[in-house]
Amino acid sequence: MATYNAIKVTQNDKEFFITSLKTSLLKNLAFVLSREEDQLKGFQRVLNQNRAKDIAKYLDELKGIIPSPLILSAQPNAEFKFDNKTSQITFSNNKFSFLVLDGQHRLFGMFLSENDYEVPVVIFNNLKTADEVNLFIDINTNQKGVPSTLLIDIKNLTGKESKKDEKQRELFELLNTNSNMKGLFSATKSQLGKISKTTFNQATDQIFETGYFANESVDVTYKAVKNYLEAAEFILASTNSDKAKLTKSMIFRAIFEIFNDVVELTLKKYQNLKVESLLDTLSPIGSLNYDNYVGSSNSVLNKIVLDMKKSFFKHSSSNLEIDSDIF
Repeated sequence: MATYNAIKVTQNDKEFFITSLKTSLLKNLAFVLSREEDQLKGFQRVLNQNRAKDIAKYLDELKGIIPSPLILSAQPNAEFKFDNKTSQITFSNNKFSFLVLDGQHRLFGMFLSENDYEVPVVIFNNLKTADEVNLFIDINTNQKGVPSTLLIDIKNLTGKESKKDEKQRELFELLNTNSNMKGLFSATKSQLGKISKTTFNQATDQIFETGYFANESVDVTYKAVKNYLEAAEFILASTNSDKAKLTKSMIFRAIFEIFNDVVELTLKKYQNLKVESLLDTLSPIGSLNYDNYVGSSNSVLNKIVLDMKKSFFKHSSSNLEIDSDIF
């Protein structure tokens, strides 16, 4: 039998115990029951191996920490007991002693790590299957995590922003202050009728990775994108479709998927990126029926982008330098 000091906590007549256990021990005792593996009792999602590997890399290479506790349910074969006098828990070292209710990816990431970590755990005892499922549902619905858009917005406070992160943040702020999208971006949360920071970063990733503006300053990129969004809004408005709006995440992302192509075509034809020049290049996408695009999946996004690109002439890439007076 194993013995550990623990804290007993009672909330709304429900008891649980807080302690810490080594990953080497948990590797022998803890288990996950996915829905695919057991249709009768399973309720967890299938383990994402890549996510677990990322966690292991975060721990080993970046020297990260994971202070949030795993949530476990002691099974009958754990023979789990708590001594009120000594404030200690005891349990057997039998396999499948603890069912993982929350934190399976963190745990398996630690299993893949090169080190033996001490892990904070919360242990429930004497739970029936229905109790375990209800607790799992509660954790994954009512106890929501921090919105991803907020995490992106505060990343600069950590001092760990990449150069691309910094450029995207600055472009986001410039456009939200002075462009046809002024006030239509939301930095900290998802809002109806606004483009979130998450969507913005997804849309603008390729601007800073490939194409004419990959190595340009934010100021230069801003001028081009500002003109581009103004032209795109005008063309989309001409379709008289409620779905063809830049504040629709799918349309916003699609517009930026063709950004580099539009820039190339416009520079070849007009040698500038003025609004009127971009309007002419973008005009073919005004002929699309945006009411036909239903849903928000990647397949729908890919269909919109494909149809937009089909509306343009195919041009081979060329090496053009950005001139300061092309805007």
